[in-house]
Amino acid sequence: MSGLDIDIAYVRRHTLRPVLSGIVAVVALGVAMSIHGVRVEEYSQYAANHDAVHEDYDALVFQRRLVDRYHRRYQRYHDLGFIGRESRLDWIETLRTTAESLELPNVAYAIEPQLVAAAPVDSTMAADDIRVHVSRARLDMGLLHELDLLRFFDELQAAAPGLIKVDDCALTWLADTQPARSAEPNLSAVCSIQIFSVITSDVSSEET
Repeated sequence: MSGLDIDIAYVRRHTLRPVLSGIVAVVALGVAMSIHGVRVEEYSQYAANHDAVHEDYDALVFQRRLVDRYHRRYQRYHDLGFIGRESRLDWIETLRTTAESLELPNVAYAIEPQLVAAAPVDSTMAADDIRVHVSRARLDMGLLHELDLLRFFDELQAAAPGLIKVDDCALTWLADTQPARSAEPNLSAVCSIQIFSVITSDVSSEET
């Protein structure tokens, strides 16, 4: 056997296993890289879905807070009688009891039929679900003092159903035209007011 002769059987016997191991390692590495790529893509998809779900959750929480906030406002206006059918009997009774509690000498009223109020600004949102009504009224009152007028409207707005807007009041001093008496009014007030009520889609607009 010369120095250049190679024992093929010997070489095959001693190199076959390392070569096979190397091939298996390369194949395993390729499979691992492929699986890693798939997993990275799946993770990216899961992360994007998680972010989308989180954004939807944040939007839902924000909308829930808005609903709660406006529901509290709605309930407050509903309790004030601003939302719902106009109750003239309750309004007149409140007018009478307020005048009695302040010991006003006399209070007379005249109220016009209820009309649909013209909104100062048109809105395309919920235009068919909300209708604003207004009743104009005139009040003639005898007052002992100017502050009685402010107290009267404060108590009337707090207790009477609806939202009240005072357009104007004309005061007349009576002390020069009649003798001063403790039980007689010192001032005469003539006021024009508006009583607003709102009918929403969940409230019947029929009169009771």
